[in-house]
Amino acid sequence: MHSSLACGKWSAIGCLNHHTQLFIGDMVTVTFYDMQGELVDLSFDYKITNSEQGEPQNWPRRIAEHINMYIPLIEAGKMTEQGLVIGYRSNQIYALDGSGITQAELTFHCVAQCDDWEQAKPAYDYIYPDKSNDYNAGVKVLQPKTGMIYKCKPWPFDRFCKVKEENNPLYEPGVGQSWDLAWQQLPNN
Repeated sequence: MHSSLACGKWSAIGCLNHHTQLFIGDMVTVTFYDMQGELVDLSFDYKITNSEQGEPQNWPRRIAEHINMYIPLIEAGKMTEQGLVIGYRSNQIYALDGSGITQAELTFHCVAQCDDWEQAKPAYDYIYPDKSNDYNAGVKVLQPKTGMIYKCKPWPFDRFCKVKEENNPLYEPGVGQSWDLAWQQLPNN
């Protein structure tokens, strides 16, 4: 999938596409999962110790740098024509296929006042097209190609959300020719 990443095939497992202002004392927990559950040895906390670190353009970049330096089998960044580079805001998280790592989740722990988002679970249910047979009205998916989250529309349009064997590119959220028939793009957090 991503020939510019280190040798092997890589899959998107999450993203650092958040625009939340954090404050001194706040913390972002990055948790990695495989099919059996949490990978405690890979998961880590990123604590905000100064106001510059909490800026919405800085903490996603620093977490991506930490992942690339310290977490094996996982890379973070933005895919460009020059390859994988770390951006200031929107960075994807990728796992090497065969590693068994299936998901990355961010949890915000705010002691001050998380600007616009605090939750204990990801803002999406699946990373597109994983487990597409489970897609129904109201399901939210992260589209790795756009870094955006899309919500499956209610009946009768929800039938277009399911991905068939032929990969149904016509309704692929955010990129298919008729994606907006089946999906609603959610605002960035």
